[in-house]
Amino acid sequence: MNTLIHKSLFLYQITPLMHIRYLLILVLSAILFSCSSAEIIEPEEDSDLIINCSNTNVNISEGDNIVIPHATNPVIWEGTYNDNSVKISYTKPIATESETFTFIFEKEGNCLKIARAFKFYDGKQVDVSAITEMNVSEFYIKEWEVDKKFTGILIYTDPHDKQEYSRKFWLDFTEENKETESTNYTLFDDCLGSKLPIDIDINTDGVIDFKMISEKVRDVGNIPQFNRYVIKLVSTNENENQILSPRKNEGPYTVLFEPPFTSENTRQYFNEVKNALDIFYEFDTPYQSFNYFLNNKLTYKEFLENEKENYFLIKMGLDDKEYYGWIQFTFNSATCTVAILDTYLSPNPDEHISVN
Repeated sequence: MNTLIHKSLFLYQITPLMHIRYLLILVLSAILFSCSSAEIIEPEEDSDLIINCSNTNVNISEGDNIVIPHATNPVIWEGTYNDNSVKISYTKPIATESETFTFIFEKEGNCLKIARAFKFYDGKQVDVSAITEMNVSEFYIKEWEVDKKFTGILIYTDPHDKQEYSRKFWLDFTEENKETESTNYTLFDDCLGSKLPIDIDINTDGVIDFKMISEKVRDVGNIPQFNRYVIKLVSTNENENQILSPRKNEGPYTVLFEPPFTSENTRQYFNEVKNALDIFYEFDTPYQSFNYFLNNKLTYKEFLENEKENYFLIKMGLDDKEYYGWIQFTFNSATCTVAILDTYLSPNPDEHISVN
């Protein structure tokens, strides 16, 4: 009897606990079943999709497309894109020249990362153009709508005035802004490298008197680095084979002549001589698209692009006597043309010559 009472009491004590456990199990099972049966919606890939890679809360408006306000000619952001990258830039006029600040972003997944930035100074007709890389210290994306819209903030240092600038930007893209990256670069070896040097034997005695050459200078101080090719006439013996210039009180001293001209009132100069027909700048990867011939007032653009014939005037020392002569040539950087057309050396010592 006592044993039965104890068993009954024991069953009576554990039954409520078991009910609680069963209830908990039922609740948890219902929750798990609900989660496993819920529909999972994957985002569709869409070129119009706004990607959530924003990392700034700063307010940026459509007005931030203007970099430098102006009543009639404001400086604005411009941009292009391709399958791999996005490029944005603005161009600031400086008198007759201009400076363009360019920022290139690589597409990484559905977001963008800064790849490089550079400043291009366009010297146009009076100066040497130049490219210099810039340091971007901070970059923030406000909104990136793939190939449609790009807004954010750039903080960078101008490599020339050394000042730090913060620029907001807002760009809307259309199909017209899509570009195909060109690889059709002008390279010096393809243009003039195989045509130079040209040996010139004026008096056909088997001895080279002058050469038309390309003098290569490597610039390693600039970033990006580049090669500079100077196309010019040089003498193989400056004491005996002279390249003449019109007499002037000060430099620069020119060496090109166009008809009519004479050898009178000329001499050879060694300093401040404007001897470059043109200069070709060839930049390291990835800046080859900026390769260019100087082709401005620092060289002989006004001579080489008119319809007149072009000459070098020379004087040669032979057997302790001096003879005047000329070298007629053609040069066109746009068509990669260079050639010696004719040469002449007076048979009479100390006799001045002229070409009409």
